[in-house]
This record gives sequence, C-alpha cells and structure tokens, in this order.
Amino acid sequence: MSEIKPLLPLAAATGISIIGLGTIIPSLPFYATSLGAGPDVAAMIFSVFSAASLLSAPFWGMMSDKVGRKPVMVMAVFFTVLSYLWMAHAGSLWELYASRIMAGLTAGWMAASQAYVADVTSPENRAKGLGLLGASFGIGFTVGPIIGAIATHGDHVNFALPAYIAAGFAVTSLLVTLFFVKEPKRHHEVAGRHRLQLLKDPDLARLIVLYFLVFLMFTGVEGIFALWAKANFGLGPSQVGYFLGYSGIIMILVQGGIGRAVAKRGEGKVTVFAICSLLGAFVSAPFITGPWGILIPMGLFALAMGLHNPAMQSLLSRLAPAGRSGGVMGVAQSTMSMARIAGPAWAGAVFTHFGADAPFYLGALLLIPIIIYGMLATGRAQQAVADRVDGVQVEA
Repeated sequence: MSEIKPLLPLAAATGISIIGLGTIIPSLPFYATSLGAGPDVAAMIFSVFSAASLLSAPFWGMMSDKVGRKPVMVMAVFFTVLSYLWMAHAGSLWELYASRIMAGLTAGWMAASQAYVADVTSPENRAKGLGLLGASFGIGFTVGPIIGAIATHGDHVNFALPAYIAAGFAVTSLLVTLFFVKEPKRHHEVAGRHRLQLLKDPDLARLIVLYFLVFLMFTGVEGIFALWAKANFGLGPSQVGYFLGYSGIIMILVQGGIGRAVAKRGEGKVTVFAICSLLGAFVSAPFITGPWGILIPMGLFALAMGLHNPAMQSLLSRLAPAGRSGGVMGVAQSTMSMARIAGPAWAGAVFTHFGADAPFYLGALLLIPIIIYGMLATGRAQQAVADRVDGVQVEA
C-alpha cells in the first residue's frame, strides 16, 4: 500500500482530466458533421489529435525525465484548458480540428503520468499501479460520456456546452496536480541514450509493434462507432454517450482486478487474452439486430482494452533501461498516436466505401495474425524480464 498511496492524487487528477475528455467524445463526430464534414472526414477528428500527440509525446516524455513529471503535467493540462475553450468557440470545421490539434500537441500529461507510476512502484507492483491509473481512465470514460449525453440531450444540440464542461474539469485537474501531486524522487536521466536507441532492444521493439497493431484495430472502431450506431440504429450523441459510459463501467471493474490477473498469469498471457476478447468484439458487432445488442461488442471492447493497456504498459516499463521509463512511455505513447491516426482513417474509408459493418469484418480477419504475433512477442518479452530478474539475483 505504501507504493500505491502516492499514486492516489495522480489517479484523481488523471480521472478528472479524462472525465473532461470523455464529455466531448460522444459529440465530436456529430459536431464535425454539423460543420459540413462527411463520415470519412468526421472519423478523422480523432486522428488529428493523435497526429499532434505523435509529434509531441516523445518530447514530453524526454522532458519529464529531465525536468520532472509534475512540471510537464501542469503545463500540459493548462494548454488543454485553452484547447477546450477554443473548441467551444469553433465556428468552422478548420477551427474544430485546429483545437484538437492544439490539445494533441500539449498532451504530455499522458506519458508523464505513466512514467510517474514507474518511478514510485517496484516491478512486482507496477501492474497494480498502472491498473489504478487505468481505473481512473475507466472512471473518466464512464462519467464523462454520461455527462456529455446529458449535455447533448434534445433535438437542438449545443455542441459548445460539452467543451465548456470539459474545460471546467481540466481546470479542476490542474488544481489537483498543483496542490496534491508530489514530484517523485526515483527518476533520473541516463546520459547518452537517445530515445530511438531504446528500440534496438528486440524484445522492446516487438512489444512496440504489437502495441501499434492492437491500437490500430481498436481506434478504427473508436473512430466510426458513433457513425456506425447512427447508420444502423439511428442513434445520436446522447445515446452514444450512454453506451460509452457503459463501456467505462466495464473497464473500471476489469482494471480494478488487473494486478491479481497479472500476478497469477503474467503480463504476456493477460495481453493475449485481451486481444482475443477484441476479436470477439469485432466478430459479434455485425450480427447485432437492435440497439440493446450493442452492449455485447461494447462490453468485449472494454474488457479487451481494460486488460491490454495496463498489462502492456507494465511489461514495457519492466523492459525499460534504468532511468528511461519516461522515454519508453513516450515512445509507446507515440506508437499509440500513430495507430490513432491510421485507425480512424482506415475504418472511416472502409465505412464510406463498403458499408457500416465492413470495418468489423476486415478487423476480425486482421486480428487473427495479430494474436499469433502477440503470443510470440509477449512470450519472449516475459522471458527477457525473467532472465533479468534471475541475473540480478545471481549477482546479489
């Protein structure tokens, strides 16, 4: 408990930030279409944030290694507040997208918070710490979409209201970070190690590739879910928000027990099981015949990502060289951002040209070789971690 206690303020600040983000997510594609975007362009509203984050995340990870986790988190959240205010006042499609680009360029709090967990936890407790951080994401993506659903309820949606609410939550997160999050003492910079050199480790490189492939599939669905729900069942931003809130509840329940799952099975097996659950979500979605059936694939998606994220982040941090957890998390964040660029793009294009269910059929086919690759990559990484531990014990 002594290692987890310092994480509580961080988890609170993160959860509050994610509530704000979750508030705008259900309405974003509808906001874009109201300003003249087609389905393929509307799906890209998620990609532009990620493209900007791709450029900035390694920088923020490196800066957090040098100047500290807390300063990076404070600065990033401050600019996030400004991006939400700009979004609320967007009067054209380019302004809406530009506000999300600004948010992506200053999203350094993600990598810094993950590195913070690695700083204050031992390897055996890291999955539990990342699970706590993940649970805060789950809470945010439960409460946020529900608030967004309430804010967009009615025939005449005010798209500025969710953005103002998100800005309020971001300000609250900023205050919590300033007054309650303490700078960890364990991180330090290892001179002469550029972040790209980290990928010379084949075990780490294989995990990064797997991280990209899984998020490529997941973010594809994330980008077109609202459009798919509207095309098949006539749902609007309010109904989409409630379904996203349901998936957040599943993630909270899953990530609350991730530490026990990893302790019993190991990060590698948990990761592979998560990808299999993702396959189940892709397979089941096209066969849904009514709105309530959405609970099945949405539950499987939440199960998959609730298990996958903390397990993979734990395994990545355990493979990281001493003092470079921030750099590794920055690379992982950039990898996820690459997937978040390409995911909505491929899914939106397939949706537009081949029909609403086509992205799920294609995704299911692609996930089969990804599962096989995942078994190989995580198995070798888990063995490398075990060999490292055995080597330390022999030296002792």
